[in-house]
Amino acid sequence: MDLLKLIEDKCSYFSGTPIIQGLKGVVSHIEVAERHFENGKKGDDYLFTDVIYRSNHAYEGSLKEAYRVLTGKQAEHLTPNKIEEEFGKGTILKARVLTLFKNYRQEWRNESTHDYMLCFSEQEAFLAIVNVCAFFNILLDQMIEKKAYDQEKTELLESGVIPQKQVQNENLIEQISQYLVDFYNKAPNNITSDLIRSHNELIFRNESLGMLAAYIESLDKDIEVITEYPVATGERKLYADMLVRKGENSLLIELKKATKYTADFVKSGGEQLLLYMDAADMKYGILYILPRISGSTKMEVRKVEITRAGENKQIMEVFPEL
Repeated sequence: MDLLKLIEDKCSYFSGTPIIQGLKGVVSHIEVAERHFENGKKGDDYLFTDVIYRSNHAYEGSLKEAYRVLTGKQAEHLTPNKIEEEFGKGTILKARVLTLFKNYRQEWRNESTHDYMLCFSEQEAFLAIVNVCAFFNILLDQMIEKKAYDQEKTELLESGVIPQKQVQNENLIEQISQYLVDFYNKAPNNITSDLIRSHNELIFRNESLGMLAAYIESLDKDIEVITEYPVATGERKLYADMLVRKGENSLLIELKKATKYTADFVKSGGEQLLLYMDAADMKYGILYILPRISGSTKMEVRKVEITRAGENKQIMEVFPEL
């Protein structure tokens, strides 16, 4: 796996935006860190320490650009320490990103910043590069989702596609299922065929999550959508694609992209969703499979009733016509 290639692909999503130069600067620091690492292995082992400092520069740059995207505020006047404090509060970064943020800050950033006499080994330099790449990679996922969310919200507002009065008297699972049926053909900034066919599944997934969250919340102001919702099963933490909450009612959504094996995909996706529902102790869930091609597509809706441990559960499967 080429982590830097993954990062560069995700950074390209922000081409033409004010932060692209900052993101390129982060990538440049990682590239220099990798060169220092390779030269250090040839005998110049003092360069392993320089790897740590370059990794820290990449870490600080990623925080600054992420702060601009995730909060909508400028970061020029903020020190890296101040941004760390804001992120450390746990209200901006998602749980998965927050874990990586705290790990890098504790293991590399804090130690190397406060002791200029430290020297680092090849193994430590390797781990620093891997850790900063992992953090930046997952951080970009959240940034992509937020950009897609903001853009979809803006276009929905400007397009007038959202009617003034929505049908909201059905139960939540039926209401959201209908929204998802309509999403593909009605959302003004819908997912293009180029994106649907893209080899980069991570960009597809995070952009789709952001757009869907914006669409659902725009249709009903009483609905809250939480993406990458963490649920625990034993010692393992799982992340459902979406939690939709309205008053005391809530459900999970699992998002997939259609393939030529969609029929089999519906079955495996439903099993995955049910695992999340069990872990989160929820009765309702929706499996949503987006079409592979753009244009008008007929969507099917199928209700599945399941009894587990004496408890009734319900899954709505929303998928392209087979």
